[in-house]
Order: sequence, then structure tokens, then C-alpha cells
Amino acid sequence: MAFFIRNKMLGLTITLNTLSWAGLIMRDQYTKTQRIIVRVYGWLVFLYLFVAATYVQIADLIDIWGDLDLMAETSLLLFMELAVISKILTLIFKYDKIMEIINGTEDILCSENRLEGQKIIASIDKETTRFFQYYTSSVIFTTFFWFLGEHSSTFFIRAKYPFNELKSPGYEFALIHQCMMMVFTGYFEFNINIFFASVVAGCRCRLKLVALSLRNICINIPVNKKNLITPEEEKLITERLHCAISQHKYALDAAEDVKHCLSKVLLVQLTVSIVIICTTAYQMAVVRILYWWQLSMAGYLLGASFEVFLFCFQGQFCHEQSEDIADAVYECPWYTLTQPLKRTLLIIMMRAQSPAILTAGGFVTLDITEYMAIMKASYSFFTVLQQVSE
Repeated sequence: MAFFIRNKMLGLTITLNTLSWAGLIMRDQYTKTQRIIVRVYGWLVFLYLFVAATYVQIADLIDIWGDLDLMAETSLLLFMELAVISKILTLIFKYDKIMEIINGTEDILCSENRLEGQKIIASIDKETTRFFQYYTSSVIFTTFFWFLGEHSSTFFIRAKYPFNELKSPGYEFALIHQCMMMVFTGYFEFNINIFFASVVAGCRCRLKLVALSLRNICINIPVNKKNLITPEEEKLITERLHCAISQHKYALDAAEDVKHCLSKVLLVQLTVSIVIICTTAYQMAVVRILYWWQLSMAGYLLGASFEVFLFCFQGQFCHEQSEDIADAVYECPWYTLTQPLKRTLLIIMMRAQSPAILTAGGFVTLDITEYMAIMKASYSFFTVLQQVSE
């Protein structure tokens, strides 16, 4: 059995392996028994690190209700835990469909042998790899300074355990649990985000390859003196066009499947991000905190903002690159084609007018405009918190 999962896109290669080692991704080589063991292992990790952590933080939030400063501190990680839980559950329950999309994209990318197509794949792969590097740096920076900072509770995270955590062995259990929770929350957060973003990037790559095929529909076919194609050339172009139409349909179907798989979790993510950005800004501006804690909050704010930008960026370019199909059709030498081929190209252009989009909850379209709206909403809630504290 292969120890390392390989994919055409580096972002998916890394995240597929890290998530499989955590028990969230099943390898094709697993037997039925191995799948049961891995699934049980994954659920135990999930319950210990996230469900238990959410429980003790909600209990603490209830205990300190009314103290705005402490509530803001507790809410920081609580809402991140909720976002991670929603993503893990989405990955578990939508696993088959997501892996079907990934495998379909992988087949298309591996079969691409055109130089221009290879460049398109390399550019999108480089883009997702850069996002992975930036996001990883942000998570490591925030976690490191969080451990260095001075906290309002005995441990790194405010929490209320159902036992006396100040006496042994409760103290050791709580300390180990919080350290693991901090490290693995960041670990799962950026891995699942990059994983989902890479899946969307794969759909974008497929759309760009379709546009390339349509632009080059008449490549290596000379135009005769009458500026028309011959019957043999028409047959060749028809075959190429049918192949491009098929790839376009499958790419749009994949983009639609991605939208349905991620729609609900992205709604949770946007809602949580508004709360995180708002409370983080409140911690930095209102609560008197030490230098190390300020650095941690700055990294936390940057990471939450980047997380929203990551999906809005992918949604924006998924929309644009599906619309570029119509431009690609117009850029091909359509004027040399016969009337049936021209009508076929016109139908493709009309279909491209309904582009692939990424939504949150089915009613918020993710794009750069929406990103700015989210940041404005976060600032508005921050000013309300600031006024209440005064």
C-alpha cells in the first residue's frame, strides 16, 4: 500500500496526506476492516479534540456571561472550533462526492499534454501552493505567540471542565487537552481550508482548459482562399468541438457539485469569521493586553481575514473563468466555419452566460465584493462592542 498520496496539484497532495493520517480521508487501498478502524480513529480524534473542547468553552461562556471582556476572549476559539467542526462533518458526510470531484479533476489534469495547458495547471498549482504557505505561516505565528501570551485563566484557553482542573490528575489532563486542542485546531483549520480551496481551484483549472480548447478549435487547420473550411476540416473541427462541449459540461457539473458540498459550511465560515474578526479587533483595541498577546491577536485577525479572502478569491475567479468560455469562443476563427458549427458555438456562448459560482448557504455569492461587505460588517459589530464596553 502506498504511504504517500500523489496528486497533480501540490496543495491537494499535502492536504490529502495530512487529512488521511488524521483519519478523515480514506485511501483506496484500505480493506473493509482498515476502513472501520480508520473511521473509528477519526471519530475518537474528533470527539476528544473538538466536541469536548466546544463543550468546556460553552460551559465557560455560560459561567462568565455578562463580562464582555472575558466573553470576547472565550468566543475567539469557541467560534473557530465551531467552524472546524462544520468543515470536518462536511468532509465526512460529503466524502464520496468530494473524492469523485477530485478524481475526475485529476484524470483531466493528468491527461493534459498541451504546452499551454501544462502552463495553466502550473499557474493554478503555484497559486494554491502560495496560499498554503501564507496560511501556514499565519497559523504557526498565531499559535506560537498564543502560548507565549499571558491569559486570564490558569491555562492557555478559558474553559470550565466538569472536574477540578486545579488538582492532579485533572490539572495534567486539562493541560494536555488544551495544548493538543490549540495545535490540532490550527492543524485541521488550515489543512481543510486549503483542501476545499484546492478542490475549487481544480474546477477553475478545468474551465480554463476548456477555454483553451475552444480558442484552439481550428489549430493546424489552414484557411483556403475562400476563407472557408473543407468538409474534411469540418469533420475534424466537429470532433474537437464535441470533445470541448463534453469537457465543458463535466467541468460545470463538477463546479455545481462543489457548490452544493461547500455551500452550508461556507455560510458557517462567513458567520464565524465575522464574529472572530470583530472579537479579535475588540481584544486588540479595548482590552489591556500584553505585547505577546497583541502579536497573537494580530496574527489571529490576519488569519481570519485571509480565510474569508481565500474562498472569496476562489469564488470570484471561478465565476470569471466560466464566463471566459464565451470570450474564448469569440476569439476562435468562427467566421471560417459552417452554419451548423456557428450555431453550436452560439449555444456554448449562451450557456457561458450562466457562470459557475461559489455560494454560502445558497444565497450569498462569494466574490471580492462580498469579501469587502464581510469586512465592513465585522467593523460595524466591532464599533457596537466598543460602544457597549464604554
